[in-house]
Amino acid sequence: MFEAGPQHKVAAVVTSYNPSVDIISRVTLLRNLVPYILVVDDGSNQDASPILSVLEEDGITVLRQPRNSGIASALNEGIRQARTLWEPDWILTMDQDSTLGENYVENALRSFRNAAAQGMRVGLVSPESHNAKPVKRLHGNEDVVQAFDPMQSGCLIPVSVLDDVGLFDESLFIDCVDTDFNLRIRAAGYSTPVGVGCDIEHSLGETRPMSIMGRPLRVDGQDLQIIHHSPVRVYYITRNIWLMVVRYFSTNRIWMLRRLWMEVESNIVRVAFGPRRIAFVRAWLTGIRDAVAGHSGRIRPHDAAKLK
Repeated sequence: MFEAGPQHKVAAVVTSYNPSVDIISRVTLLRNLVPYILVVDDGSNQDASPILSVLEEDGITVLRQPRNSGIASALNEGIRQARTLWEPDWILTMDQDSTLGENYVENALRSFRNAAAQGMRVGLVSPESHNAKPVKRLHGNEDVVQAFDPMQSGCLIPVSVLDDVGLFDESLFIDCVDTDFNLRIRAAGYSTPVGVGCDIEHSLGETRPMSIMGRPLRVDGQDLQIIHHSPVRVYYITRNIWLMVVRYFSTNRIWMLRRLWMEVESNIVRVAFGPRRIAFVRAWLTGIRDAVAGHSGRIRPHDAAKLK
């Protein structure tokens, strides 16, 4: 394990899919924090060339995947290319809709040094908060607080850890890619400390009004909102969390039950207050079926068609 210091290089890998023009300003801000940035477009099915070309004209390295292969594949290819180009000591993984707070990387490196000084093997440094809300944390009274299940966007990962435990699991395609990585690094004896002072602004996706029987729910005159995912996305969320149960329940029972309950809560809210309830139930059943059967990768075309 090396001591992080100013001589160590950080490269950011930013994943992109059908990006909006906002990615340009976000990457511009990111340039103030890291010297090397690689944007991986994961086979956008809309023409992203005008936006990606602006990034390239600004000196950003852009990698275009020939087809949509999932976020794990995009991250892995970006990491490989970044290591070839710049030989960084650290990889900062980022989503296209995330923005880091001021001094984020400096604070993350300081937190790494603090954890290492207390004898911890650091697998990654997690954001301390998402949209100003503290991340969920592991139970315990450690001097260094660890994140429960760090979202990959905003994680600072030593390259040596990637060499030890491997890259992200491409068979998951999307969702739980970070959960699987977190459990693998913990199994290898690494920790996941939060970076003190590391806040990330991250879009939670499309929101829809909460409703019962078609009537919107309001509190103090304000409509309540629910984060909306398509049924196909719910399929991946459901399938992959149950794949995590199959893989890790025997060795991480308490952690896995807590993580599973987080998904159950989200599903209850979707059924109770969201649209397309029947499609969501069908997505859950299909996801559980495929998890039990050990099916991973991209959703089968005929199943995707049934969920549209």
